Amino acid sequence: MPKNTSIKSGERRDATILFADLQGFTSLSERMDPEEMDALMSRLFGAFEEIIVSRGGVVEKYIGDALVAVFGVPELHEDDPQRALESALAFLERNRALETELAPRGATLSFRIGVHSGLIATGDRGAFKVVTGHPMAIAQRLQAAADPDRVLVSEAVKERCEGDYDFEGPLALSVKGARDSIAAWKLLGPAQNGLSDHSPFVGRQDELEELLRLYVRHDPAARSGLYLVGEPGIGKTRLAHALAERIARFPEFASPVMTARAQRYRPVRYAVIVDLVLEYFGLDLASGPQAIASTLSAFPGIEPMHAERFAALLTPDDPPAKDTEIVLSLFSVFSAIMERHARAVYSAFLFVDNAQAMDRQSREFLAYYLKNGKRKPFTLMAGRDQPQALRDAFPELKPLRLGPLSREESVSLATAHWAEIPDRLLEAALSQSSGNPLFVREYALFAKKHKDLSSLPGTIQNMFIASLDRYEPGTRNFATSMSVFLLNFDAAEATRVYEAAGGDPAFVAGAIETLVADGVLAECCGRYSFALDVFKKALYASILNHNKKVLHGVVADIMLGNVARNRLRLLYHLMKSERWAEAAETIRTDPARNYGYEYLDYIDALYKRLSRSSPEAAVQLLITKSALYFNAGKIAEADEELKRVMRIAVTERDDLCMGFAYHMICAHNSMSASFQKARFTGQKALYYYRRAGMAARSVQNVIRHIAFAEIQRNNFEEARALVEQTAGIPGRDDFEYSSTVAEARLFSGDYRGALAAIDAATPGSGDDDLLVARFFGLDLKLKILWQLCDFQGLAPAAKTLLDAGDLSDSSVSQAQAMLAASSTLFGDGKTAREAFMQAEYYADKVRNDFDRVESLRTLALCQYVAGNLRKAEAAARDALVLGLRHSCYYPTFTALMLLVQIASGRGDDEEARFFLSEASYFFSTGLLLPNKDAIIYYYYASRLQAGDSARKSAVIARKLLEDEKSRLGDPDLVANFLSVRGYGDIENSIDGIREDRP
Repeated sequence: MPKNTSIKSGERRDATILFADLQGFTSLSERMDPEEMDALMSRLFGAFEEIIVSRGGVVEKYIGDALVAVFGVPELHEDDPQRALESALAFLERNRALETELAPRGATLSFRIGVHSGLIATGDRGAFKVVTGHPMAIAQRLQAAADPDRVLVSEAVKERCEGDYDFEGPLALSVKGARDSIAAWKLLGPAQNGLSDHSPFVGRQDELEELLRLYVRHDPAARSGLYLVGEPGIGKTRLAHALAERIARFPEFASPVMTARAQRYRPVRYAVIVDLVLEYFGLDLASGPQAIASTLSAFPGIEPMHAERFAALLTPDDPPAKDTEIVLSLFSVFSAIMERHARAVYSAFLFVDNAQAMDRQSREFLAYYLKNGKRKPFTLMAGRDQPQALRDAFPELKPLRLGPLSREESVSLATAHWAEIPDRLLEAALSQSSGNPLFVREYALFAKKHKDLSSLPGTIQNMFIASLDRYEPGTRNFATSMSVFLLNFDAAEATRVYEAAGGDPAFVAGAIETLVADGVLAECCGRYSFALDVFKKALYASILNHNKKVLHGVVADIMLGNVARNRLRLLYHLMKSERWAEAAETIRTDPARNYGYEYLDYIDALYKRLSRSSPEAAVQLLITKSALYFNAGKIAEADEELKRVMRIAVTERDDLCMGFAYHMICAHNSMSASFQKARFTGQKALYYYRRAGMAARSVQNVIRHIAFAEIQRNNFEEARALVEQTAGIPGRDDFEYSSTVAEARLFSGDYRGALAAIDAATPGSGDDDLLVARFFGLDLKLKILWQLCDFQGLAPAAKTLLDAGDLSDSSVSQAQAMLAASSTLFGDGKTAREAFMQAEYYADKVRNDFDRVESLRTLALCQYVAGNLRKAEAAARDALVLGLRHSCYYPTFTALMLLVQIASGRGDDEEARFFLSEASYFFSTGLLLPNKDAIIYYYYASRLQAGDSARKSAVIARKLLEDEKSRLGDPDLVANFLSVRGYGDIENSIDGIREDRP
């Protein structure tokens, strides 16, 4: 019994359902005595159950005169659909003999059979094991539509078996409870061509050429061939098909191609050899022993005795012949086939797929024939591995391991199955398939059908789950329960989860050791993870949804007990365990929540769950979502969320919601240069925040936006007064206060005062709760250092910021640009090139036009300082277009001045005058403009203008330059300032000009 009683017995898996119903039961029962009828039914269904069980299936239940069988429960096999079809055909053949007995009574026994594969759930109902799921209803509907003594299969079964069986169709059937009809196919029998594959053959050209070379050089008197090794789906079978296709096109090719797929649990002795022979003669198990014996007897070189012994292998009721007799007969049959083609130009080709599952008797006989037969076929085998028994039996078959396809080959294969596959789904398919051809195909087809790849195709899931069959149940259950971990786990965590799943804690160490040794798990620094993510997904998909919820809750509890925990991983497990309130609290208590863009994936689901039970928490989630969109530059999306918050605020008359809405509008107005509106909406935000008793930090942030608006309007005294208002707020956030002070000093030109303020307030590393403050403190410091022209201190400061995170693409882009400029100035070209590339990359990622203007302005400025004039001009032009569109005059003025300098530098005074004229209008706004760029403006005005205006401009440029030098103070910093952007040349050019000079 599981120690955790909340864990249910059972699992989810992709299984194959066989539904068979007896026709004519009523008329037959009228003709027979009840006891005789009972004996007949026991014999009939007993035979069917024997056939099913012998092929790895189970009879799930009897419903009157119907039988339901499941393949894939309790043990899963990669070829469960094939096993179901083989069982159906074998039973119909067995039933024909019984019908012959009943013919004198005028009764017939016909069965209609339906087969379907799909997702089912297993579990307990009282003392019984049960299987539930919609696939049961589909199989029943297929059975009802089948003709007597015929099998009807679904599209899912047909797709997975069409290489082994032939079908006719499709037919459209309606299913109760389903909106759409389903496609049904009539099963005709085993495929007439046992080695055909119409799927595209991509890659593997070197391997194919090697096989062709070996085949052409094969000497029928000697043993030769290859053993293809590789993971399931890697393309072993398709490569064999390609070889068969190529040699079939050889001139005068008339040699036999004999194929078989080894399977476990076959009821027939020498099963692989039987399949090889039947496939050669175009027969199958449904042909019947008499027809098989007759066909073989008519073949030259096969005596009737040997033909009858062979046919007797297919009749379980007959007394078995001795192995020595069987081997003699099989040797005779094989020799006759080979001798029939003795004069053929090319050798016979024999292929055994899934060879690691070959039964012992087939293996021993084939090894005996290849050693002693007069004429030997070229032999090719394929399997996921090459067991020692096969290496000993067939030493001539050297292994050829197949690896994954290249990306180009994978793309070619995926588009062959869906030419119009969108890039998003193509990338997902390639990522998840890891170059495995079968996975590429299944993912592409799954995406084509569902337009989504969030879940795992059933074929792939079954393949991995079936591969665990070699382990004992405890190891399989352990591996499955570990799949709930998002990334990795240690032994202690594994023990808690496995115990919660009902396992024995003492078993964990051995299970981990076994799975690591076999490559299922990978170990790093005492933590374990699945070597293949798709393997983990397959196991996870098999867990009952109820059990997933319980186990995710256990993992969440483990993480809550750890001081150092990853919030996103914790949130994932809380969501999966449906602990909604705790998940919302995890987001709310994150200091960096307004920059945790990954939270967007969870907020809507949480809001839906909490909007009624916890409306305040739900509104906080909407507020966070709006802030996230705003900080990500998705202004339209932020506005939509803001409308939702405002609707709630108006409807509920909620002060907090009103305050937040006005806060966001104020921030947007401040960013978009609508400074008067920023002042008004900021005051409204403060009014509602104070009524709601909002935390000091939010109040301070609103005041900061208002102060910034006043600074941009050149109202420095008003801004200073606003900032000082926050100094005495109870519970004041010191970083918010100090960074606001630093920002005001920076724009006023007090660079040293700004640096002192921000240095004193920026938190150190190591405190995750202050991560946001640290990042933006460093960001502000970097801008101050740039204005100080402290190019030596710029590089380490930029690196420190980049190490602090990437909360803002704009900030990261500007840090990389400044790092590049500093590196250039100090002769580190390699670092400069790499940093500029990163700066351009992050600038392209910025989606907020206002942040993008700032990023492009800084990038253009740094490229100019580094001497990259072409790139500087391109970035400046992009900044100009966006800046003019949004009336962002402060950064746009810098872009214009750079374009004036670049145009003048190449002698294009006309273009320089155009940009200068455009900039002249900015002065009429009364808004703040960058000090250093104003120097550039007046200097070039003095050069490009004439007469008195030119002299006045030169005087102003001289004064502004002297003022900027006094702000810097330090001689080294002044020297740095004069070394960039031509400020030294400007100083020399206008030296001696005085305001009183005529």
